[in-house]
Amino acid sequence: MQIRSGVLLSVMLFSTSGMAGATPPPPAAANDGMVTRYGADFFASRNPKTARDMVDLLPGFTFSAGDSTLRGFAAAAGNVLIDGERPSDKQFTLDGLLLRIPADQVDYIEVIRGERPSLDMLGQTVVANVVRKKGTADSLVLTASDAQLRDGRNLPSATLETTRHLNDGQTFSGALSVTRYAELAEGDGPLTRRDPAGTVLQQLAVTSKAGGITSFGFGSFATPLWHGQFSVNGSLSRTDYTYAEFDRPAMGTPTRLDQYLGGPLGGQLQGEIGANFTRSFGEKLTSESLALVDLRGQSYNSRLTDSVSDQLFREHEHGGEALARSNLRYAATHDLTAQFSLEGTFNWLHTTNSFSFNEFPIQLPNAQATVTEAREQASAQVTWTATTWFQAEAGINLEHSLIASRADVRRRRALTYPKPRLALTFTQDADNQIRLRVEREVGQLDFNNFVASSSLDTGSLHAGNTDIVPQQSWAFEAAYERHFWSSGDVSLTVRHSMISGAIDRIPITSPSGSVFDAPGNIGSATLDALIVSLTVPLDRLGIAGSQLKGSGTFQRSKVNDPTTGAPRPLTDLNPTEYSLSFRQDLPRWNMSWGVSLATPCATSATTKGCTQSEYRFNEIDLYAAQPALSLFVEYRPLADLSLRLEADNILTQRYDRIVQIYGGPRDVSPLSYTEMRQLTSSPSLLFSLRKTF
Repeated sequence: MQIRSGVLLSVMLFSTSGMAGATPPPPAAANDGMVTRYGADFFASRNPKTARDMVDLLPGFTFSAGDSTLRGFAAAAGNVLIDGERPSDKQFTLDGLLLRIPADQVDYIEVIRGERPSLDMLGQTVVANVVRKKGTADSLVLTASDAQLRDGRNLPSATLETTRHLNDGQTFSGALSVTRYAELAEGDGPLTRRDPAGTVLQQLAVTSKAGGITSFGFGSFATPLWHGQFSVNGSLSRTDYTYAEFDRPAMGTPTRLDQYLGGPLGGQLQGEIGANFTRSFGEKLTSESLALVDLRGQSYNSRLTDSVSDQLFREHEHGGEALARSNLRYAATHDLTAQFSLEGTFNWLHTTNSFSFNEFPIQLPNAQATVTEAREQASAQVTWTATTWFQAEAGINLEHSLIASRADVRRRRALTYPKPRLALTFTQDADNQIRLRVEREVGQLDFNNFVASSSLDTGSLHAGNTDIVPQQSWAFEAAYERHFWSSGDVSLTVRHSMISGAIDRIPITSPSGSVFDAPGNIGSATLDALIVSLTVPLDRLGIAGSQLKGSGTFQRSKVNDPTTGAPRPLTDLNPTEYSLSFRQDLPRWNMSWGVSLATPCATSATTKGCTQSEYRFNEIDLYAAQPALSLFVEYRPLADLSLRLEADNILTQRYDRIVQIYGGPRDVSPLSYTEMRQLTSSPSLLFSLRKTF
């Protein structure tokens, strides 16, 4: 690994004097401290293809796509706006939406730090606003790719996108896509089981593969209406997923684990329709309203077979969300603005689970459950720009929800939470800014915590828990950001959270008297985070047209274990995530190339394979993942044609899992055995073509 990393690093740092003189450094962006504007001239030498490429090039900005699985609208939002708005489509993250905007349709991108009175920042302290050109030409874009994995799997993909400008300012955009995908957090490797003394009890050779096919269709129509702008969008997606694992001993019958995610029409199905209306009433008052409905359904089967047992877990579920939100922004003066919003959501989930051991059914807690939540949130916010160097934003959200669950026990409870917020921004000059924030945060209940689930690969069954309340915390945050070298940027954020009602893992007893692991509230906790972001233009170092960009999140937490009473980290916390990327554009040759090193969950905490720990009453699971090294080269023989070759996972990431199984509760039972699995994933080579018509 060290030899290959050194070779690639040497290649990255090599640049001839001819290349250094071929590309002038990008022009400085317009910057007043609060807002930094990057026009077309800033991106001209980088030749980005999409708005997502442009966002990735922004100095000091780390993209967040948001989490579409969260209920409600503001909570699920990422940190990018499109024409000052968050599109009313939750099914697809901002990542997908930005990929469907060609770069030549973007007029400029502005990075806003602090608050802008004319925009709904949706609780973000830093956002990028992608502003599209008016009256741009129609476009039709075809992207086709094929990835070949070393283990022999082939992953083709095709996407067709179109934008059409109709009469009277109307526009239509749509996309169709089909992709075969693979889950990298699987592979081949040894599994060793040892007793507490270290004696080997069992050795297995593991082979595992996972992946499937995902497809979607998306359409959006926008038109001027009632002295404002109205848009409607719809989307439909289908995904299937298969997982196969074989654990082969030196002698005897192998253990096989098969998992399948399917559902209506042969796959996990999700559809959504949404609408948005924005209107200004003079220069001081602006309103924005949206509504959406999301429906989804799926089924999941997990089967483990060996020489002595046949275990089968089944789950069927369907659910959805209906949401409406209205927002009013009033500019009393140039320096003082107020914003008021109302949001209402109704969510539902119905699941039916079953488990059998050698065809004998075993009763699970809350195996059949229906969960609904009716939630209303009202918020008010005032932003005061006292001087060119000081801005204050104060607000409060009042959240009320009624949660009802029908499972082994019927429950119905109302919850009300005030959530005050204060944010201060100090802008010393155009290059230095300090941001402070204090806010009470209330997490969302995951409906899946109410129902049973399984992890047959570790021999675990997990119960649902309907007696659970949202996690709450007070967050204290300070950030310092400095611009340098025209397009360089460094930022440092420190955050401390005081948590009450932390959601973790607890034991729960079934009606038959069996004890299962389940999610639950375990008391107070603390969480400290350090977030670092760095963008360095390397033109001044003689590597023309190049940029080095890095980000890292380092977290530490502390909570008392509900089983042993001893302090430990929170379950499922990623302690260290980072990414480092280098990119160089060579306009003389119409080429770009780059290399990146990133941990699996550097950009998404929901990705499988994060480094984290899970603490159960009778089991501890430790997961560790190595970073992935990737290299790309892109060539543009024509202005409307680009070819890309990408080598991913060059160092063959290794995913380790250590499972410690106890004879019962960890505080009174001895360790039975420790199981260590080390899987090496497959590298891949991808070739893609993007053609604009």
